[in-house]
Amino acid sequence: MKINEVIRKYRKEANFTQEQIANYLGVTAPAVNKWENGNSYPDITLLAPLARVLKINMDTLLSFNEELTDMEINQLLSELSCKVQREGFEKAYEKGESLIKEHANCDKLILLIAQILNAFLTINNVGDSEKYETKIIQWYDLIITSDDKEVATMATASLVSKYMEKKEFEKAQQLLERIPPLGYDKQIIQAMLFSNQNKNDEAYEIYEKMLLKNANEICNVTQCIIRLLAKEKDHVKAERYVDISKKVAMLFDLGAYNEKTSELFLAIEKHDIKRSLDTLEEMVARIDTTSDFTKSDLYSHMKFKEVSDLQIISNMIKKGLESDKGLDFLREEPRFKAMLNAKSPKL
Repeated sequence: MKINEVIRKYRKEANFTQEQIANYLGVTAPAVNKWENGNSYPDITLLAPLARVLKINMDTLLSFNEELTDMEINQLLSELSCKVQREGFEKAYEKGESLIKEHANCDKLILLIAQILNAFLTINNVGDSEKYETKIIQWYDLIITSDDKEVATMATASLVSKYMEKKEFEKAQQLLERIPPLGYDKQIIQAMLFSNQNKNDEAYEIYEKMLLKNANEICNVTQCIIRLLAKEKDHVKAERYVDISKKVAMLFDLGAYNEKTSELFLAIEKHDIKRSLDTLEEMVARIDTTSDFTKSDLYSHMKFKEVSDLQIISNMIKKGLESDKGLDFLREEPRFKAMLNAKSPKL
């Protein structure tokens, strides 16, 4: 809660009027009214007396120890993503920065805001992007020592990626060495424990999450290998990996859109205009399959958030096509221009 909401909540719980609070603190009732409406803030010298009057401690008054639930975090992130689409990156960045200041103790929120803004910064042509990138790096750096080990590891990995992009390889290597090696997976032990207690639904949920995560990771890794093989002109082996990636996406119900992703990577690396355009058109036509896994019986014990607005996904893909320099060889192709100019809900 914001400080104005805290003041209003605890004043009412104590059955005080604004005038009574004002009399206790030696201020005017309109001043207290402004505090509660968020139009102004109490002077720093009044914070401790105000907390005593409201019969709360300073941590409660300033919401220092207030923890956000996962549902609250997801709601804030959803609002942030929508703001990028509707008002542009700069406004979304200001909102993200404000949320981080307001919830400075929530490392998970800081991590996810940094990741979202970094993703949008990558696919949008944002002026003075270096300024935003510097701030995002500072946010990651802030939480790499988080008490939440998962958050700390993810922040470190994100920071490694940023330094790799900037070709600061020594910094990236130093950070990478801080990530602990993976031992026997705790999730498997937990699932086995659930199973031994006949808590089968809980065990299924863990296994299904791991299955979905690993299927996506296989596709991601094969795409990285395809890029390497394409650079080495080993197109025969690259085609084999395209086939593997396509089969994995199909077997694990990742959707027709994802089935074509590796093929697009290879076509782009080879500068194969026809295959690139054919594949892109197929993918654009099947954007609606990006969430097919949420309807798959392979993951029937998992709980999924409501599917994102397809228009938002389409806009993100369109901006990616517009800004990706790897697609420059397609810029003058009429079919590519038609995709960028299409006004359908899909692009």
